[in-house]
Amino acid sequence: MLPAPGTMIGRETERAWLAQFATSGTPAPSLGIVWGRRRVGKSYLLETLVEQTGGFYYAAVRGLSTEALADLGEKLGAYLGAGPLALRSWDDAVTRLLALGQRREQLVVLDEYPYLLEHTPELDSLLQRALGVRRTDATKPAAPMTRLVLCGSAIPVMRDLLAGTAPLRGRAELALRIGPFNLRVARLLHGSPDIETAFRTYAVIGGVAAYARAMVAGDLPGGPADFDRWVVERVLSAHAPLLTEIPLLLSEDPILSKARKPNLYHATLGAIARGHHAFGKITGALGIRGTSLQPVLDTLIAAELVDRIDDPTKSKRPLYHPADSLLRFHYAVIRPHQARLLRAGADTAKIWNGLLDTFSSQVLGPAFEAVARDWTRHDAGEEVLGGPPTHIGASVVALPGGEEVQLDVVVTADDADEPSGRTVLAVGEAKAGRRLDVRAIDRLAAARAALGPRAAGAKLLAFGATISPEVRAVSKRRPDVELIDLGRLYGGPF
Repeated sequence: MLPAPGTMIGRETERAWLAQFATSGTPAPSLGIVWGRRRVGKSYLLETLVEQTGGFYYAAVRGLSTEALADLGEKLGAYLGAGPLALRSWDDAVTRLLALGQRREQLVVLDEYPYLLEHTPELDSLLQRALGVRRTDATKPAAPMTRLVLCGSAIPVMRDLLAGTAPLRGRAELALRIGPFNLRVARLLHGSPDIETAFRTYAVIGGVAAYARAMVAGDLPGGPADFDRWVVERVLSAHAPLLTEIPLLLSEDPILSKARKPNLYHATLGAIARGHHAFGKITGALGIRGTSLQPVLDTLIAAELVDRIDDPTKSKRPLYHPADSLLRFHYAVIRPHQARLLRAGADTAKIWNGLLDTFSSQVLGPAFEAVARDWTRHDAGEEVLGGPPTHIGASVVALPGGEEVQLDVVVTADDADEPSGRTVLAVGEAKAGRRLDVRAIDRLAAARAALGPRAAGAKLLAFGATISPEVRAVSKRRPDVELIDLGRLYGGPF
């Protein structure tokens, strides 16, 4: 087994899959597909593995086909120690790349593969034909043992490589999605000394590796008293890369950059980040028709920029949330005030001080709700929920008096075709900005009763960044109540 670099954090599983693919011993060329959003560490994983195995790594850049062929020829020639190669065509380039594994097992990586498809859409078919060659005649050279990895950040493009009638469908021996780190691994990445700082940092930059390394020059909050300083200097300052990261992220996506109305994508993300989560609320905030909004939402969901959160208890009542912490922070905090932040001589600390309430309500709170759903799906366990967490989402429940209760977490069984018939296993509320009190338990109990007999045995999940002693005392007397504070979310003792 190839040892992982000592600097690697939280990528043991992905690293193992890639290493197994690179050293599989298959006596024929094989294909791997790796994808995920920008800055999560895909290239780092692949580059370190290429270095260990003596393979070839090529990062494509946007441009013309002739430019790309010349660039690839130069890099490939340097790798072979032969000087720049004159690649006549992409057919020639594919042949040369796969030939690298003629003498031994060889890892070959084409990073940012969607950039190559922009000018050479037939490249998939060329690869299909080359990978399909199987030499059975013993008098001819053995098939090359090239382990070709196609990697990219344009998620819809990469997924389509293996979909439907795509040329490469059925050819890949590895299909690996690499996502941001979860809450617990992100704390290791951020090096947060306490869980309060860890969570606040996560609410700003999430679990994206580059956001905690080069893009903040390795500078991260040293504790609660250092958090505001860090936001001002490393996120909101005019010279901070994170200030303009999200517009750059969207402009680099081949799908979004070709959109006829790119401002509509930004406006949609802005409306969602400001709390307009239902479809009708978004159309109202933007002043557009649903027929215009739907393709925009579909594209943002496919690009993993927006999460669709279904209501497990009702049909066709999804909510939409930013899929990433920095997306949420950018559109709620940065974008509405970007002109002020970029002005020469701006008092960034003063601007940030005036945005603390916005940060609490539109960033910290929604981030805590998302973490609560993630914990319920991956960490709670059936003993807590009373069954497997098949359907997890959010809902709004109307009480008999007309009041509505926002349920941030709803878990249902998979025991009916329609959501309205499913057994409700758990309902939960997540509060990050204020201490969880006994009234929260009462609201959950009222919502459970309003859901009727199918929710009679549902657990009450009370998520709170801080929890009052009164609530802890109540939970000890009530086996139907589960308290989840930051310590439990981070895997520590309850």
